[in-house]
This record gives sequence, C-alpha cells and structure tokens, in this order.
Amino acid sequence: MSVIRLHLDAHVHLYPWHDVSRLLLAALDHMPRLAPSDLRVLVLAERADCEWFQRLAQDEIRLPGDRWRIVAWDPDGGVKIRHLPDHRDLWILAGRQIATAERLEICSLFSESPIEDGLGARDTVRAILAAGGLPALNWAPGKWMFKRGIWIRKLLDEFPPDQLILIDTSLRCAGWPAPRLYSRARRENRPVLAGSDPLPPAGEESMAGCYYCTLSIPAPADPSRLAAPLKSALVAEPLAVAYGGQRNSPLALARRLRRHRRDSCARKAGGAVTYRADGGFL
Repeated sequence: MSVIRLHLDAHVHLYPWHDVSRLLLAALDHMPRLAPSDLRVLVLAERADCEWFQRLAQDEIRLPGDRWRIVAWDPDGGVKIRHLPDHRDLWILAGRQIATAERLEICSLFSESPIEDGLGARDTVRAILAAGGLPALNWAPGKWMFKRGIWIRKLLDEFPPDQLILIDTSLRCAGWPAPRLYSRARRENRPVLAGSDPLPPAGEESMAGCYYCTLSIPAPADPSRLAAPLKSALVAEPLAVAYGGQRNSPLALARRLRRHRRDSCARKAGGAVTYRADGGFL
C-alpha cells in the first residue's frame, strides 16, 4: 500500500480582517515539502463569527486569478489552492471552533456544519460527531487547568480515541511542559496533532504553519479528495506523529497575548465587523 506524507497545521484561525494571501504564503513558507508527493495542509478552526470557507465554497470570495487558483474541490470539505508564481500547492480543510458552557474550546475538524456555542462539553462533542466532524480539544493557556482541566479528563474518559483527539498549539510556549494528558493520549493511541493558532489581531496570519505535525497516511484513491482519507487515518490506527516548526519564546508569547487583549477591547468598543469585499486577499 502506498502512503503519502502530510505536513499538517491542525488549528488555523482566519478572521475577516486577516490578509489571506499573507496567511497562505506563510503556511507555504513555514511547512516543508521534503518530497514531490508531500502535501501541506491547513485545518481551519473558524468561530461562529467567521465563515471564510463557506463563502469561498459559495463563490462569494474570488481568488486573485494572477496569483492563486483552485485546483481541486473536495466535496467532503476541502479545497486545494495553487500559488501560481511558484506552483506551490496548499490544502485547506473545513473546520469550526465551538465555545462550550464550561468555557472549553472544542473543534469540529473536517466539517463546516455550524454548532451553537454555549452547549455543555459532552453535548458539543456529540453534536460534532452527529454532524460528521472529528472532535478535537486544542490546548490554550489556562483552559486545561483547575475545573476546566477536570472537564478535559472527563471527556477523555468518556469518548474513545476515534471520537476525540487533541491538538497542541503554538500558544504553549517553549519551555512550558507538555500536559500529562498528552502522554496518556499517546498510550491510548489517541492522536495529538499540532497547530499554529493565529490570534485575531491583524498580522497574526503570518503565524500560519509555524507549528505543525508531520504524519503519513494511505495515499487517497482520488488525489482530489483528502478530508475523508485523513479523517479515516486519524481514527483508524495508531499514527506516528512528528512535530515541526517552533513555538514562541515566553517573551514573544507574552507580546502576542498582550496585543490580543488590546485588540479585543478595541473591537468590542468598535462594534461588529464584516468581511472585506475582496475576501481578505491583497
């Protein structure tokens, strides 16, 4: 059986005010292509107020034809985009992030189906599974500690590895010890992926692809479809996952979080935002 290697950023936020071209180029530059068959892949984590993938699928966003072109549409929730100046390809897979009543963040990978915020954590995982997504808990500062940490453990006790995976992120800065739950997950053959987790402030899109994981899966029978084969591989058998790129230094992370707090306060004061007419492409 032939296999294909993926360099995967499993947690990418794309906000309405982000420069999409900058995000895509950052991902292409950060993630390697060690062999001609290697794939670079981003999985989105769009919040309730973000709908870039849906707008692209509905042809409400147009790619600049002189620089970017869609070369494959995966009906299971994926698009393969080519950067025409250098013929580099990048897969973007659908995904959403849901905030639970316990203030946890749970992602629905490989699914564009909307799931309301504010449900209990168990109900959120069940809703993601019912919608055909793969639930994933992403690490974030403070959100795996104290009462919320207890909830994380409860979810791992209740849902088996093929129904709930974990994602490490760049927000776990260099020197911050990996949670013990990562070791437990690996003993259970529960995948622990990696993601860059760009924050909302403009300019954060350059973080895309800075922290990623590398894994090999059976080569898809149809090269224009990736979402379903990747999901099947993640839940079927134990996968060897290697980590690439880098996480922030403590000082760099503190600067990112401080800027995020200032930006969040400014946006709340300014009211609602809308997507740019060009879909974020400059």
